Order: sequence, then structure tokens, then C-alpha cells
Amino acid sequence: MSKFQRFLLKRLAISVLLTLVAVSVIFVVLRLLPGSPFEALVTSGNLNQEQIDEIRAMYGLDQSIWVQYVNYLGSLLTFQFGYSILRSQPVWDVLEPRLINSLILLVPALVTTAILSSILGMYAGWNRGSRLEKFSIVSTTLLRSTPVFITAIFFIIVFAYNLEIVPALGMRSIRATPDGYVETFASLDFLHHYILPFTVAVLYYSGDFLLLARNGVVEKRGSEFLKLHRAKGLTEMEQLARAGRNSMLPILTYFTLRLGMIFQGLILLEVVFSWPGIGRELVLAIQQQDYPLVQAAVFIMALAVILANLLADVLYAYFDPTVSTSGGGSA
Repeated sequence: MSKFQRFLLKRLAISVLLTLVAVSVIFVVLRLLPGSPFEALVTSGNLNQEQIDEIRAMYGLDQSIWVQYVNYLGSLLTFQFGYSILRSQPVWDVLEPRLINSLILLVPALVTTAILSSILGMYAGWNRGSRLEKFSIVSTTLLRSTPVFITAIFFIIVFAYNLEIVPALGMRSIRATPDGYVETFASLDFLHHYILPFTVAVLYYSGDFLLLARNGVVEKRGSEFLKLHRAKGLTEMEQLARAGRNSMLPILTYFTLRLGMIFQGLILLEVVFSWPGIGRELVLAIQQQDYPLVQAAVFIMALAVILANLLADVLYAYFDPTVSTSGGGSA
């Protein structure tokens, strides 16, 4: 086994261990919270205590904490997430549409800002000291440091309530009854609701990519290979293109890592816009102490981080000539 393969194996083991810690913590925290998922049903008179005991036995909540934990880990490993306590539906049936809704919002936003912000950052880095560089750095840093829910509320107040250009909340109108994903996402009504959260997500992500691209071009600007290209008579834009291409590795790596953490980063965005995504569903499930739903959602998010980290390692090895799968040493 090569050094680089051992490195990947080590990273995989660490990622699995961290995931185990994450799902274990959420398992313990949920059971330490005061009350229970059935408390509201008892106080409202919908169920008596005998019926509650039967439901607890059905979900295995009457067993010891260790038995519950072992069963919980077994269900995660086999992707059998069980049934939502309060919704009386399979957990995956609840999470699948929410997961797709989140991906439809966040992935296009991440791709868009990665492309546009990287291009702008490269151009700003090539023209150091220009007004464009100063303005882009200040504006994107301000947007990135401002909590996303503050930016979202500001945009809602300005564009939804004052200017009344776009709807403030939701993914579609109350009267809309689309049948299937095609009718849901390929409609003007959806696009109308999509514009505002999409724009906020793009702006929120823009600062990281812009600064990475700018710093990469600044580092490459005085390099020997660009001096050679300049001596050959290449134009400024052609030199910028080559400098940008040689500074893409950190951007590509960061994009992959950010893609894995996409759900965790903008949970509050979904909450503010009432976007029916997995982040908002997780918040509601925590409030209702719906154990199977919370545990499955956290596991999906952790798994996304694992896969993204592994993909980043593979891409780094593929694009960086100083990393070799046959030894991981310098070229």
C-alpha cells in the first residue's frame, strides 16, 4: 500500500470516527432534553398513558439506553431510519423531498457563486490596488461576516415588503398544487419564490471564493512562468487566464468541502424563508423531539461531509503534480 493510499485510509477512519461521535452526541442530547415527543399528545387528551406506553414500546423507547443506542447504530448502518414519531411516516419519506428542495436551492447557488466570484476575484487580484479590488473585498467580507439570517431579513424587508417584487416566504403559492418534481420546479411560480433565497445564498458564499481566487492570482502574478509568458508577447488577459488556471486548486478543494457542508451552513436561511428543506425540517424535528427524524437528518449531513472530504483528497491528488498515488511525495 502506497503512502498516499495510507493517507486516504487514515482520513477515512478519522471521518468515520467523527461521524460516530456526532451521531452519538445527538443521540444523548435528545434524550437529555426535558419532556418527550408524547407530552403534547398526553396534555391535549389525544392519547392516554396506556396508549403512550404502547407507542414507546413500538419505537423501542421502553428499553435501556444502551439497547436503544445499539439499535440506533444498527439502523443507521443499514439505512433503515424507521418511522417518524409524530408524523407516523417512514423517516426517508419525510426527508427525501426536503433533501431535494435543499439541493435545488443550495447547489445552484454554490456553483454560481463559485464561478462568478472566482472570476471577479482573479480579475481583482490581477489589478491590485484598483477600486474594484477594494470594493469587492470590503463588500464580500461584510456579507460573509454578517449572519445569513440578518441578510435574509434585510432582503425580505426591502424586496418583498417594501418593493413587493418577490414573495417573502415559502417555495410556492398556497394555491399551487404541482404534481411531481417537474411541475414543482419548472414553473414561474417556483422561480418567483426562488429568486430571493437564491440571491442571499449566492452573496453569502461569494466572499470565500473571491478571496481565495484573488490571493491565488496575487501569489502567481510575479512568478517566473508568467514572466516567460510576458516575454513571449502574451496579452494581459492571456496572462491572467494562465495565472487563474494555476491558482484553481485551492478553489476546487474548497468548493468540494463546502459542497459537503452545504446543509449545515444555511439552515437559518431555510428557516427565515420558510423554505421546506432538510435544515428547516431538522429544526422542527428537534423542537418536537422526533428522535428518528433528527438522528437520520444528522447522519445524512455527516455522511455528506465524509464524502466531500474524501473527494477533496482525491481531487487534490489528481490535480496537484506534487502528490502521487504511488508514494505521495514530491515530483
